Amino acid sequence: MDLQLELLPYHYYNTLGFDVELIDYINHVDDSIVEEKIAPLYKHGGRPPVDPRVYFRMHYLYFTRPEICSFRELERQLKDPKNQAWRNFIGTPDIRQVPVHGSLSHFRTKVGVELFYEILFNLIAQALQLEGFLNPRLSGIDSRPIWANVNGYKKKRCSCLDQSKCSWEKTYSDPDATCGVQRTKANQNKFFIGYRKHSIVCPSPKGPVVLFSIILPTDTADVKVMLPLIDMIQKVDGLKVEYLAADLGYFDANDQRESLMTHDVAVVTEIKKNTVIPEHCDPNGKPECEEGHPLVFDGFDKDTYTAWFRGDDNKCSACPMQGSCEKQFAYSYEENPFFSGPVPQGSELQKHMLKFRKQVELAFAQESNQLTSIMKHKKVPVRQTERVKKFFIMRDLFRLIERMIKHVRLTVLPTNHVEKISQLQHDQVEQFSLHLVS
Repeated sequence: MDLQLELLPYHYYNTLGFDVELIDYINHVDDSIVEEKIAPLYKHGGRPPVDPRVYFRMHYLYFTRPEICSFRELERQLKDPKNQAWRNFIGTPDIRQVPVHGSLSHFRTKVGVELFYEILFNLIAQALQLEGFLNPRLSGIDSRPIWANVNGYKKKRCSCLDQSKCSWEKTYSDPDATCGVQRTKANQNKFFIGYRKHSIVCPSPKGPVVLFSIILPTDTADVKVMLPLIDMIQKVDGLKVEYLAADLGYFDANDQRESLMTHDVAVVTEIKKNTVIPEHCDPNGKPECEEGHPLVFDGFDKDTYTAWFRGDDNKCSACPMQGSCEKQFAYSYEENPFFSGPVPQGSELQKHMLKFRKQVELAFAQESNQLTSIMKHKKVPVRQTERVKKFFIMRDLFRLIERMIKHVRLTVLPTNHVEKISQLQHDQVEQFSLHLVS
Protein backbone atom coordinates (compact mmCIF):
# COMPACT_ATOMS: atom_id res chain seq x y z
CA MET A 1 0.00 0.00 0.00
CA ASP A 2 2.93 2.37 0.66
CA LEU A 3 4.12 1.88 -2.92
CA GLN A 4 0.71 2.69 -4.33
CA LEU A 5 0.51 5.84 -2.24
CA GLU A 6 3.91 7.03 -3.44
CA LEU A 7 3.02 6.38 -7.10
CA LEU A 8 0.04 8.75 -7.01
CA PRO A 9 0.69 11.97 -9.00
CA TYR A 10 1.74 14.92 -6.91
CA HIS A 11 -1.01 17.12 -8.35
CA TYR A 12 -3.51 14.55 -7.01
CA TYR A 13 -2.96 15.96 -3.53
CA ASN A 14 -2.45 19.51 -4.69
CA THR A 15 -5.84 19.47 -6.45
CA LEU A 16 -7.74 18.60 -3.26
CA GLY A 17 -5.64 20.85 -1.07
CA PHE A 18 -4.34 17.93 1.00
CA ASP A 19 -7.76 17.48 2.64
CA VAL A 20 -7.57 13.86 3.75
CA GLU A 21 -11.31 13.30 3.96
CA LEU A 22 -11.96 14.68 0.47
CA ILE A 23 -9.11 12.61 -0.97
CA ASP A 24 -10.49 9.43 0.60
CA TYR A 25 -13.99 10.28 -0.63
CA ILE A 26 -12.81 10.63 -4.24
CA ASN A 27 -10.72 7.48 -4.03
CA HIS A 28 -13.07 5.10 -2.17
CA VAL A 29 -16.67 6.30 -2.65
CA ASP A 30 -18.39 5.83 -5.99
CA ASP A 31 -21.12 8.44 -6.39
CA SER A 32 -21.67 7.87 -10.12
CA ILE A 33 -25.18 6.66 -9.23
CA VAL A 34 -26.07 10.34 -8.65
CA GLU A 35 -25.42 11.25 -12.28
CA GLU A 36 -27.03 8.05 -13.52
CA LYS A 37 -30.30 8.67 -11.67
CA ILE A 38 -30.60 12.46 -11.79
CA ALA A 39 -29.16 13.48 -15.18
CA PRO A 40 -32.21 12.11 -17.11
CA LEU A 41 -34.44 14.53 -15.16
CA TYR A 42 -32.99 17.52 -17.03
CA LYS A 43 -34.40 18.43 -20.43
CA HIS A 44 -32.26 18.07 -23.54
CA GLY A 45 -31.40 21.18 -25.47
CA GLY A 46 -30.50 24.68 -24.35
CA ARG A 47 -27.74 25.38 -21.88
CA PRO A 48 -26.01 22.21 -20.61
CA PRO A 49 -27.08 21.45 -17.02
CA VAL A 50 -24.66 21.35 -14.12
CA ASP A 51 -23.41 17.89 -13.21
CA PRO A 52 -25.75 16.60 -10.43
CA ARG A 53 -22.70 15.42 -8.49
CA VAL A 54 -21.75 19.08 -7.99
CA TYR A 55 -24.93 19.67 -5.99
CA PHE A 56 -24.61 16.30 -4.26
CA ARG A 57 -21.08 17.05 -3.06
CA MET A 58 -22.09 20.54 -2.01
CA HIS A 59 -24.64 18.91 0.29
CA TYR A 60 -21.90 16.63 1.59
CA LEU A 61 -19.87 19.70 2.62
CA TYR A 62 -22.96 21.25 4.19
CA PHE A 63 -23.71 18.17 6.32
CA THR A 64 -20.13 17.34 7.33
CA ARG A 65 -18.46 20.73 7.88
CA PRO A 66 -19.45 22.30 11.22
CA GLU A 67 -18.33 25.78 10.14
CA ILE A 68 -21.08 25.89 7.48
CA CYS A 69 -24.33 27.05 9.10
CA SER A 70 -26.52 27.53 6.01
CA PHE A 71 -26.59 27.11 2.26
CA ARG A 72 -25.88 30.82 1.86
CA GLU A 73 -22.76 30.35 3.99
CA LEU A 74 -21.80 27.33 1.87
CA GLU A 75 -21.96 29.46 -1.29
CA ARG A 76 -19.89 32.19 0.37
CA GLN A 77 -17.25 29.72 1.51
CA LEU A 78 -17.02 28.11 -1.93
CA LYS A 79 -16.48 31.54 -3.52
CA ASP A 80 -13.72 32.35 -1.06
CA PRO A 81 -10.39 32.15 -2.98
CA LYS A 82 -8.72 30.22 -0.17
CA ASN A 83 -11.17 27.29 -0.52
CA GLN A 84 -9.88 26.08 -3.87
CA ALA A 85 -9.82 22.52 -2.48
CA TRP A 86 -13.58 22.55 -1.91
CA ARG A 87 -14.24 23.89 -5.40
CA ASN A 88 -12.06 21.18 -6.93
CA PHE A 89 -13.87 18.57 -4.85
CA ILE A 90 -17.34 19.52 -6.06
CA GLY A 91 -16.07 19.83 -9.64
CA THR A 92 -16.15 23.61 -10.26
CA PRO A 93 -12.55 24.93 -10.00
CA ASP A 94 -13.61 28.33 -11.36
CA ILE A 95 -15.18 30.62 -8.75
CA ARG A 96 -17.56 31.96 -11.39
CA GLN A 97 -19.01 28.47 -11.89
CA VAL A 98 -19.98 27.88 -8.24
CA PRO A 99 -23.78 27.37 -8.12
CA VAL A 100 -25.87 29.80 -6.11
CA HIS A 101 -27.49 28.58 -2.91
CA GLY A 102 -30.97 28.68 -4.45
CA SER A 103 -30.01 26.02 -6.97
CA LEU A 104 -29.55 23.53 -4.11
CA SER A 105 -33.20 23.89 -3.16
CA HIS A 106 -34.16 23.42 -6.81
CA PHE A 107 -31.97 20.30 -6.90
CA ARG A 108 -33.73 18.73 -3.91
CA THR A 109 -37.15 19.59 -5.34
CA LYS A 110 -36.33 18.04 -8.71
CA VAL A 111 -34.83 14.83 -7.31
CA GLY A 112 -37.61 13.73 -4.96
CA VAL A 113 -37.73 11.24 -2.10
CA GLU A 114 -37.73 8.03 -4.14
CA LEU A 115 -34.57 8.90 -6.09
CA PHE A 116 -32.79 9.88 -2.90
CA TYR A 117 -33.68 6.45 -1.50
CA GLU A 118 -32.26 4.76 -4.60
CA ILE A 119 -28.99 6.67 -4.17
CA LEU A 120 -28.90 5.72 -0.48
CA PHE A 121 -29.54 2.04 -1.27
CA ASN A 122 -26.67 2.07 -3.77
CA LEU A 123 -24.30 3.50 -1.14
CA ILE A 124 -25.47 0.88 1.38
CA ALA A 125 -24.66 -1.83 -1.18
CA GLN A 126 -21.16 -0.33 -1.51
CA ALA A 127 -20.75 -0.31 2.27
CA LEU A 128 -21.69 -3.99 2.41
CA GLN A 129 -18.75 -4.75 0.10
CA LEU A 130 -16.27 -3.37 2.65
CA GLU A 131 -14.86 -6.29 4.59
CA GLY A 132 -15.65 -6.21 8.30
CA PHE A 133 -17.68 -2.98 8.15
CA LEU A 134 -21.36 -3.97 8.41
CA ASN A 135 -22.86 -7.11 9.90
CA PRO A 136 -26.54 -6.84 8.90
CA ARG A 137 -27.47 -10.38 9.94
CA LEU A 138 -28.46 -8.99 13.34
CA SER A 139 -29.99 -5.52 13.02
CA GLY A 140 -32.27 -3.35 15.09
CA ILE A 141 -35.35 -1.21 14.59
CA ASP A 142 -36.37 1.77 16.67
CA SER A 143 -37.77 5.29 16.45
CA ARG A 144 -36.92 8.69 17.86
CA PRO A 145 -38.63 12.11 17.90
CA ILE A 146 -37.72 14.84 15.41
CA TRP A 147 -38.25 18.41 16.61
CA ALA A 148 -39.82 20.54 13.89
CA ASN A 149 -38.72 24.05 13.00
CA VAL A 150 -41.67 25.86 14.59
CA ASN A 151 -41.88 29.14 16.45
CA GLY A 152 -44.72 29.32 18.91
CA TYR A 153 -48.21 27.93 19.25
CA LYS A 154 -50.78 27.14 16.59
CA LYS A 155 -52.49 30.06 14.96
CA LYS A 156 -54.61 30.84 11.93
CA ARG A 157 -52.50 31.70 8.91
CA CYS A 158 -54.98 33.50 6.72
CA SER A 159 -55.76 37.04 5.59
CA CYS A 160 -59.32 37.14 6.93
CA LEU A 161 -60.20 40.37 8.70
CA ASP A 162 -62.22 38.60 11.41
CA GLN A 163 -60.31 35.40 12.22
CA SER A 164 -62.72 34.53 15.03
CA LYS A 165 -65.42 33.72 12.45
CA CYS A 166 -63.39 32.25 9.58
CA SER A 167 -63.13 28.50 9.00
CA TRP A 168 -59.35 28.28 8.71
CA GLU A 169 -57.70 25.77 11.04
CA LYS A 170 -54.92 26.71 13.39
CA THR A 171 -51.49 25.29 12.45
CA TYR A 172 -47.88 25.57 13.49
CA SER A 173 -45.41 27.45 11.32
CA ASP A 174 -44.62 23.99 9.94
CA PRO A 175 -48.12 22.95 8.80
CA ASP A 176 -47.27 19.21 8.75
CA ALA A 177 -45.86 19.12 12.29
CA THR A 178 -47.97 17.54 15.03
CA CYS A 179 -47.75 17.22 18.78
CA GLY A 180 -46.39 13.89 20.02
CA VAL A 181 -45.39 12.15 23.23
CA GLN A 182 -41.85 11.09 24.00
CA ARG A 183 -40.40 9.01 26.77
CA THR A 184 -40.01 10.85 30.04
CA LYS A 185 -36.38 11.81 30.54
CA ALA A 186 -34.50 14.19 32.79
CA ASN A 187 -34.87 17.89 31.93
CA GLN A 188 -37.16 17.14 28.97
CA ASN A 189 -40.78 17.89 28.30
CA LYS A 190 -43.12 14.94 27.89
CA PHE A 191 -44.51 16.42 24.66
CA PHE A 192 -42.77 17.64 21.52
CA ILE A 193 -43.80 19.17 18.18
CA GLY A 194 -42.49 17.52 15.04
CA TYR A 195 -42.23 14.10 13.44
CA ARG A 196 -41.01 10.61 14.30
CA LYS A 197 -38.08 8.91 12.61
CA HIS A 198 -38.20 5.10 12.31
CA SER A 199 -34.88 3.50 11.36
CA ILE A 200 -33.13 0.23 10.57
CA VAL A 201 -29.80 0.14 12.41
CA CYS A 202 -26.91 -2.20 11.65
CA PRO A 203 -23.95 -3.05 13.92
CA SER A 204 -20.39 -2.19 12.96
CA PRO A 205 -17.00 -2.39 14.73
CA LYS A 206 -17.29 1.27 15.75
CA GLY A 207 -20.90 1.18 16.90
CA PRO A 208 -24.36 1.02 15.31
CA VAL A 209 -24.92 2.62 11.89
CA VAL A 210 -28.31 3.92 10.72
CA LEU A 211 -28.92 2.44 7.26
CA PHE A 212 -32.18 4.11 6.29
CA SER A 213 -35.24 5.67 7.89
CA ILE A 214 -38.87 6.60 7.37
CA ILE A 215 -40.26 9.94 8.56
CA LEU A 216 -43.90 9.75 9.69
CA PRO A 217 -46.32 11.81 11.83
CA THR A 218 -45.91 11.57 15.59
CA ASP A 219 -49.18 9.67 16.09
CA THR A 220 -48.06 6.71 13.93
CA ALA A 221 -47.66 3.59 16.07
CA ASP A 222 -44.29 1.84 15.85
CA VAL A 223 -45.88 -1.50 15.01
CA LYS A 224 -47.41 -0.06 11.81
CA VAL A 225 -43.96 0.87 10.49
CA MET A 226 -42.21 -2.47 11.01
CA LEU A 227 -43.40 -4.23 7.84
CA PRO A 228 -42.80 -1.21 5.53
CA LEU A 229 -39.22 -0.99 6.83
CA ILE A 230 -38.71 -4.72 6.27
CA ASP A 231 -40.05 -4.27 2.73
CA MET A 232 -37.39 -1.63 2.14
CA ILE A 233 -34.67 -4.05 3.25
CA GLN A 234 -35.45 -6.19 0.21
CA LYS A 235 -34.64 -3.24 -2.10
CA VAL A 236 -30.96 -3.11 -1.11
CA ASP A 237 -28.70 -5.45 -3.06
CA GLY A 238 -26.79 -7.77 -0.75
CA LEU A 239 -28.59 -6.69 2.43
CA LYS A 240 -29.73 -9.83 4.25
CA VAL A 241 -31.24 -9.37 7.70
CA GLU A 242 -32.08 -12.57 9.60
CA TYR A 243 -32.84 -11.19 13.06
CA LEU A 244 -34.38 -7.82 13.89
CA ALA A 245 -34.20 -6.67 17.51
CA ALA A 246 -37.10 -4.45 18.57
CA ASP A 247 -38.72 -3.06 21.69
CA LEU A 248 -42.27 -3.70 22.90
CA GLY A 249 -43.60 -1.00 20.58
CA TYR A 250 -43.29 -3.57 17.77
CA PHE A 251 -44.95 -6.36 19.76
CA ASP A 252 -47.63 -7.83 17.48
CA ALA A 253 -48.23 -11.51 16.73
CA ASN A 254 -49.62 -11.03 13.22
CA ASP A 255 -46.83 -8.73 12.08
CA GLN A 256 -44.10 -10.94 13.53
CA ARG A 257 -45.69 -13.94 11.86
CA GLU A 258 -45.81 -12.19 8.48
CA SER A 259 -42.27 -10.88 8.89
CA LEU A 260 -40.80 -14.38 9.22
CA MET A 261 -43.09 -16.31 6.88
CA THR A 262 -43.12 -13.71 4.08
CA HIS A 263 -39.79 -11.86 4.39
CA ASP A 264 -37.68 -14.44 6.29
CA VAL A 265 -36.86 -11.91 9.01
CA ALA A 266 -37.30 -12.96 12.64
CA VAL A 267 -38.39 -10.05 14.85
CA VAL A 268 -37.30 -10.56 18.44
CA THR A 269 -38.87 -8.70 21.36
CA GLU A 270 -39.54 -9.27 25.02
CA ILE A 271 -43.05 -10.25 26.12
CA LYS A 272 -45.57 -7.92 27.71
CA LYS A 273 -46.76 -8.49 31.26
CA ASN A 274 -50.34 -9.15 30.15
CA THR A 275 -49.38 -11.68 27.45
CA VAL A 276 -51.17 -15.03 27.71
CA ILE A 277 -48.46 -17.62 28.34
CA PRO A 278 -49.01 -21.13 26.89
CA GLU A 279 -49.57 -23.98 29.32
CA HIS A 280 -46.30 -25.69 28.36
CA CYS A 281 -44.22 -22.63 29.37
CA ASP A 282 -43.13 -21.24 32.71
CA PRO A 283 -44.02 -17.65 33.74
CA ASN A 284 -40.96 -16.37 31.81
CA GLY A 285 -42.06 -17.99 28.55
CA LYS A 286 -39.55 -20.88 28.60
CA PRO A 287 -41.05 -24.26 27.56
CA GLU A 288 -41.16 -27.08 30.11
CA CYS A 289 -42.00 -30.78 30.03
CA GLU A 290 -44.88 -32.33 31.98
CA GLU A 291 -42.67 -32.75 35.02
CA GLY A 292 -41.78 -29.04 35.02
CA HIS A 293 -38.20 -29.44 33.78
CA PRO A 294 -36.89 -26.74 31.38
CA LEU A 295 -36.48 -27.90 27.78
CA VAL A 296 -33.43 -27.31 25.59
CA PHE A 297 -33.87 -25.56 22.23
CA ASP A 298 -33.06 -28.00 19.43
CA GLY A 299 -33.52 -25.89 16.30
CA PHE A 300 -36.16 -24.27 14.14
CA ASP A 301 -37.54 -25.86 10.97
CA LYS A 302 -38.31 -23.10 8.44
CA ASP A 303 -40.06 -25.53 6.10
CA THR A 304 -42.80 -26.30 8.59
CA TYR A 305 -42.27 -23.31 10.90
CA THR A 306 -41.85 -25.54 13.88
CA ALA A 307 -39.67 -24.96 16.94
CA TRP A 308 -38.09 -28.15 18.31
CA PHE A 309 -37.10 -28.70 21.91
CA ARG A 310 -35.60 -31.69 23.70
CA GLY A 311 -35.28 -32.79 27.27
CA ASP A 312 -32.23 -31.97 29.34
CA ASP A 313 -30.16 -35.15 29.76
CA ASN A 314 -29.25 -34.25 33.32
CA LYS A 315 -32.92 -33.95 34.25
CA CYS A 316 -34.17 -36.87 32.16
CA SER A 317 -31.81 -39.43 33.69
CA ALA A 318 -33.57 -39.21 37.08
CA CYS A 319 -37.07 -38.48 35.80
CA PRO A 320 -39.74 -41.14 36.62
CA MET A 321 -41.41 -40.46 33.24
CA GLN A 322 -38.31 -41.23 31.13
CA GLY A 323 -39.74 -44.54 29.94
CA SER A 324 -42.87 -43.02 28.40
CA CYS A 325 -41.50 -39.56 27.49
CA GLU A 326 -40.59 -38.98 23.84
CA LYS A 327 -37.99 -36.39 24.85
CA GLN A 328 -38.72 -34.43 21.64
CA PHE A 329 -41.26 -31.61 21.62
CA ALA A 330 -42.54 -29.63 18.62
CA TYR A 331 -44.41 -26.32 18.84
CA SER A 332 -45.98 -24.47 15.93
CA TYR A 333 -44.74 -20.96 15.19
CA GLU A 334 -48.05 -19.99 13.56
CA GLU A 335 -49.92 -20.68 16.81
CA ASN A 336 -47.47 -19.00 19.22
CA PRO A 337 -45.00 -16.71 17.39
CA PHE A 338 -43.71 -15.21 20.65
CA PHE A 339 -42.78 -18.53 22.28
CA SER A 340 -42.14 -20.89 19.34
CA GLY A 341 -39.88 -18.83 17.09
CA PRO A 342 -36.28 -19.23 15.91
CA VAL A 343 -35.09 -17.27 18.96
CA PRO A 344 -36.54 -18.76 22.20
CA GLN A 345 -37.50 -16.58 25.12
CA GLY A 346 -34.69 -16.26 27.66
CA SER A 347 -32.01 -17.73 25.36
CA GLU A 348 -28.50 -16.29 25.11
CA LEU A 349 -29.20 -15.17 21.55
CA GLN A 350 -32.24 -13.21 22.67
CA LYS A 351 -30.26 -11.58 25.49
CA HIS A 352 -27.56 -10.58 22.99
CA MET A 353 -30.14 -9.11 20.62
CA LEU A 354 -31.90 -7.14 23.34
CA LYS A 355 -28.52 -5.79 24.45
CA PHE A 356 -27.88 -4.59 20.90
CA ARG A 357 -31.30 -2.90 20.88
CA LYS A 358 -30.11 -0.67 23.72
CA GLN A 359 -27.07 0.25 21.62
CA VAL A 360 -29.48 1.39 18.91
CA GLU A 361 -30.90 3.91 21.36
CA LEU A 362 -27.37 5.19 22.01
CA ALA A 363 -26.89 5.72 18.25
CA PHE A 364 -30.06 7.84 18.19
CA ALA A 365 -28.88 9.80 21.22
CA GLN A 366 -25.60 10.65 19.47
CA GLU A 367 -27.50 11.91 16.44
CA SER A 368 -30.02 13.99 18.37
CA ASN A 369 -27.37 15.48 20.66
CA GLN A 370 -25.27 16.87 17.84
CA LEU A 371 -25.99 20.52 18.55
CA THR A 372 -24.16 21.69 15.44
CA SER A 373 -25.06 24.55 13.18
CA ILE A 374 -27.07 22.16 11.01
CA MET A 375 -29.44 21.00 13.76
CA LYS A 376 -29.23 23.91 16.13
CA HIS A 377 -31.25 23.23 19.28
CA LYS A 378 -32.06 19.80 17.79
CA LYS A 379 -34.55 21.31 15.32
CA VAL A 380 -34.55 20.22 11.70
CA PRO A 381 -33.85 23.33 9.56
CA VAL A 382 -36.54 22.62 6.93
CA ARG A 383 -40.32 22.45 7.06
CA GLN A 384 -43.05 20.18 5.66
CA THR A 385 -42.96 16.40 5.47
CA GLU A 386 -41.47 16.05 1.99
CA ARG A 387 -38.52 18.32 2.75
CA VAL A 388 -37.92 16.71 6.15
CA LYS A 389 -37.81 13.27 4.50
CA LYS A 390 -35.18 14.42 2.00
CA PHE A 391 -33.16 16.08 4.74
CA PHE A 392 -32.88 12.91 6.83
CA ILE A 393 -32.28 10.61 3.85
CA MET A 394 -29.29 12.77 2.95
CA ARG A 395 -28.20 12.94 6.56
CA ASP A 396 -28.23 9.14 6.87
CA LEU A 397 -26.44 8.88 3.52
CA PHE A 398 -23.60 11.26 4.38
CA ARG A 399 -23.16 9.81 7.88
CA LEU A 400 -22.79 6.41 6.23
CA ILE A 401 -20.15 7.81 3.85
CA GLU A 402 -18.24 9.28 6.79
CA ARG A 403 -18.26 5.91 8.56
CA MET A 404 -17.15 4.18 5.34
CA ILE A 405 -14.17 6.54 5.00
CA LYS A 406 -13.14 5.97 8.63
CA HIS A 407 -13.37 2.20 8.16
CA VAL A 408 -11.26 2.31 4.99
CA ARG A 409 -8.57 4.29 6.83
CA LEU A 410 -8.42 1.66 9.57
CA THR A 411 -8.50 -1.46 7.40
CA VAL A 412 -7.31 -0.66 3.87
CA LEU A 413 -5.04 2.37 3.90
CA PRO A 414 -1.60 2.44 5.56
CA THR A 415 -1.50 3.41 9.22
CA ASN A 416 0.51 6.54 8.37
CA HIS A 417 -1.85 7.58 5.56
CA VAL A 418 -2.83 10.90 7.16
CA GLU A 419 0.73 11.67 8.26
CA LYS A 420 2.09 11.15 4.74
CA ILE A 421 -0.41 13.55 3.21
CA SER A 422 0.39 16.11 5.92
CA GLN A 423 4.09 15.71 5.18
CA LEU A 424 3.47 16.24 1.46
CA GLN A 425 1.62 19.43 2.29
CA HIS A 426 4.47 20.60 4.52
CA ASP A 427 7.03 19.88 1.80
CA GLN A 428 5.04 21.80 -0.79
CA VAL A 429 4.74 24.84 1.50
CA GLU A 430 8.51 24.81 2.06
CA GLN A 431 9.23 24.54 -1.67
CA PHE A 432 6.87 27.42 -2.37
CA SER A 433 8.52 29.53 0.32
CA LEU A 434 12.00 28.84 -1.07
CA HIS A 435 10.75 29.74 -4.54
CA LEU A 436 9.49 33.12 -3.27
CA VAL A 437 12.80 33.84 -1.53
CA SER A 438 14.82 32.99 -4.62
